[in-house]
Amino acid sequence: MKRLALCLLMLAALPVQAEDVDAFLGRFRSALMARDAAAIADLTQLPFLYEGRRLDRATFIRAVPVLFDARLSRCLAQARPLTEGQDRLLHCAPYTFYLRTGADRRWRLAEFTADGEDLP
Repeated sequence: MKRLALCLLMLAALPVQAEDVDAFLGRFRSALMARDAAAIADLTQLPFLYEGRRLDRATFIRAVPVLFDARLSRCLAQARPLTEGQDRLLHCAPYTFYLRTGADRRWRLAEFTADGEDLP
């Protein structure tokens, strides 16, 4: 019994393998192209800040058609990720979407910004 407890303790101390960003991007892009709001929510750090409100899962799912219209979804599906510190960025004018890993070492859509100079 003590050996089992020691083994479990040693396993818990092992570093968690970080998720591959390319695998995340594949799932994120597939969810966008399928217009699958629940799948997009699964890949998003919630609550998600949008227009000054913190969206929970249900509210985020309802906001997906507004957040990710067809044009933006197509652009994000093709955008090459840029690196900024630990983050990966996807830019589709006028928006930049920030992807980052959390405590669970899994990639998530964390936030986005809008550049007023890129607005039509």
